[in-house]
Amino acid sequence: MSERKQIAETIDQQVARRTKELASTSEERRQEIVELRRVVEALRVREIDIQLVVDAIPTPIAIMTADGQVEAVNRPVLEYFGNEVDELKRWSTTGAVHADDVVATVNAWRRAVETGEPYEVEARHRRNDGVYRWFQVRGFPLRSKDGGIVRWCVLQIDIEERKRAEDALRDSERNLNLIINTIPALVWSARSDGYADFINQHYQDYVGLSLEQVRGSRWIELIHPDDRDGIAHAWQSIMVSRRAGEKEARLRRFDGTYRWFLFRANPLLDDSGNVVKWFGINTDIEDRKRAEERLRDTQTKLAHMARMTTMGELTASIAHEVNQPLSGIVTNASTCLRMLAADPPNVVGALETVRRTLRDGNRASDIVGRLRLLFSKKAPVMRPLDLNAATHEVIALLQNRLHREGVSLRTELAECLPAVVGDRVQLQQVILNLLQNAMDAMDVIADRPRRLTISTERDERNWVRLSVQDSGPGFDPESVEKLFDAFYTTKDEGMGIGLSVSRSIIENHHGRLWAAPNEGAGATFSFSIPQSWEGVTSVHDKGPKRRLP
Repeated sequence: MSERKQIAETIDQQVARRTKELASTSEERRQEIVELRRVVEALRVREIDIQLVVDAIPTPIAIMTADGQVEAVNRPVLEYFGNEVDELKRWSTTGAVHADDVVATVNAWRRAVETGEPYEVEARHRRNDGVYRWFQVRGFPLRSKDGGIVRWCVLQIDIEERKRAEDALRDSERNLNLIINTIPALVWSARSDGYADFINQHYQDYVGLSLEQVRGSRWIELIHPDDRDGIAHAWQSIMVSRRAGEKEARLRRFDGTYRWFLFRANPLLDDSGNVVKWFGINTDIEDRKRAEERLRDTQTKLAHMARMTTMGELTASIAHEVNQPLSGIVTNASTCLRMLAADPPNVVGALETVRRTLRDGNRASDIVGRLRLLFSKKAPVMRPLDLNAATHEVIALLQNRLHREGVSLRTELAECLPAVVGDRVQLQQVILNLLQNAMDAMDVIADRPRRLTISTERDERNWVRLSVQDSGPGFDPESVEKLFDAFYTTKDEGMGIGLSVSRSIIENHHGRLWAAPNEGAGATFSFSIPQSWEGVTSVHDKGPKRRLP
């Protein structure tokens, strides 16, 4: 811009001089003068147009000479710095650039002049009111046709808002890291392929290792050997499903101690549903595990106490059940003696009576064995069992009471009922409690038959359901949940623990126990348990849910 101006001034001077020389020349010379003046005016107009265009650009622009001197600037530069071009030529010493950024700016400019390559540097420039703002300075050379550098064009882009955003982001990240590292849990993240790439400080302190030592899949080495296959399979299942999941496992502490943790993983998904990253938290549940173990022990003791209480109520039935085979043994023994004392001895008949004696003896032994199991204090043993067969054994214990109290029992046990996984003694305790409660409820019935129905079936979830229906007075539907509370009873001499213990037993079998009033008289108590525990999340759920293996 300045160069064109100098050229125009030079031409103008030449034209003026030539005008004097040719004042008395011919008409052809006068035409030459007119043409020269037209050229000069055109150059002036072009210089003004270019300056208008450059000044209209909102980004500050400076033109530097090949050796680095400020030659010209556009209007935004003048307005920002509030200085004239001559003062801006001393930019490195006048405070136009922040003192902390001068050295980096000068070094970048010198390298560019030496190499002829574009440069870029970030620096703070002082505004006309004394406030410094961040600028991204980009300089690139202007070359002549032969490739030589004739000028440098320097763009100054205001990045103050970007810098503030970056500072805010750094502060946010710092605060986030502070929060993550103070969370009283083990926090981690992994790439979409499951490669662990972060653990918080609490995690590192717990395991006594750095991030580098557990990065990738090396964290699996910290899991208890008995739990590694399970959690590895669970982690693979979670990644395949691209859904949140959890798994319990024991994690080794820095001192070699293993504690129970609940491992939770949640995916971060993009708009297409693809996993971008995994975030997880491992929560220490060692205390909860111990509390659950103590609770199970307490429930086992309470269940045993309930069985012992029931034993007194069944004394008559037990005596009747045992008395029948014992009477048979005595009768058969007497018959055997008479046959052997005959002349000649009836050996064939005696052998038959001995066989009957053995049969009755085995029957008595079976009854006593079932009673010993029912009232034993052994730990629960979970194994497949036939619920119909277990029900028949309980009914046999109650036959005497059913007959004595005039209760008509109808059994509707489904054929081909699948086996369930459970503890035989505990499930029989529940069935026994439900049957006895039903008979107790019908004690007050005198105006209608006392009918009791026990049935088994598959329910809509393919679980096995057992129901006990009576024709007693029923109960208030609003108090249905109270029936299962500990020490709540509607009996004058009841302890209120039977149904509470029964519900605990069923829930420990991943099942559900509930009650409902009949359409007519009486009530129905039912429990439903799965054929297996695979796919069941919680004993309190009303149906099966997806669970990580």
